[in-house]
Amino acid sequence: MNYYKAIIQYDGTERMGFQWQEGMLTIQGDLNQSLQQLLTGKVTTRAASRTDKGVHAFAQVIKISAEDLLTLDPDHLNAVLPSHIRCLSILPCRGDFIPSVDQVSKEYRYLFTNTPGESGQDQRYIAQTPFTLNISHIQTCLEMLKGRNDFKNFWSIGGLSNTTLREIHECDLKVINPEVLFTDSLFSAQGVSSCWQFRIVGKGFLKHMVRHLVGALWMVGNGRLSVEDFSNLLHGEQKEQRPWKKADPRGLYLMKVSYEPESV
Repeated sequence: MNYYKAIIQYDGTERMGFQWQEGMLTIQGDLNQSLQQLLTGKVTTRAASRTDKGVHAFAQVIKISAEDLLTLDPDHLNAVLPSHIRCLSILPCRGDFIPSVDQVSKEYRYLFTNTPGESGQDQRYIAQTPFTLNISHIQTCLEMLKGRNDFKNFWSIGGLSNTTLREIHECDLKVINPEVLFTDSLFSAQGVSSCWQFRIVGKGFLKHMVRHLVGALWMVGNGRLSVEDFSNLLHGEQKEQRPWKKADPRGLYLMKVSYEPESV
């Protein structure tokens, strides 16, 4: 077998997530079909993150295992990939490299605006919450997330993890120009020149964890949850119900996956 580490970018809007599912449109399904146009014999793919329905990736890491001796390169792959997927790089890798296991950190970003009274439904790549937000209260909660915490109240049951403990290395919220972020990418700011960016970096994440955190932080920002309530959810007992909805997937991006050089 021949092994490659590929970095791909994709718009997940019209797909049911990354992972292949029989009878459904997925990013992995699209990628596998494209690879089979180039290669003969058995071809398999494995990703660093199984992004959910509607979620995007700036730089998803894929391991490609192929029987065919043909050398893969980005130009050949991009020629057969659909327009919502772009290959950024392909390099040979070790056969025992596992993208989801060998990674040392993942970075996600969530982009949103908060114009009161506006739905933001015309925006494809930036989410919208129709509330004025108390950013100071949100920033206080972000500091709580750093380090090792139990996120038992901030995920969707059904993931594969056997523990809800996670370590967050970095976490911040700031105003950015999405037009700059989206330069030379598949994504477009559609005239939006300023939005909020929630950035979070950690060893690993639970199912829907980032979207649950954003939904809860919005409630802190609009006053429906207090900072103390958020702290109790993070440090207290597991709750049967959560008062927020998961944030819209359109604003979420897998930004980067990092590895130790010797693991690849």
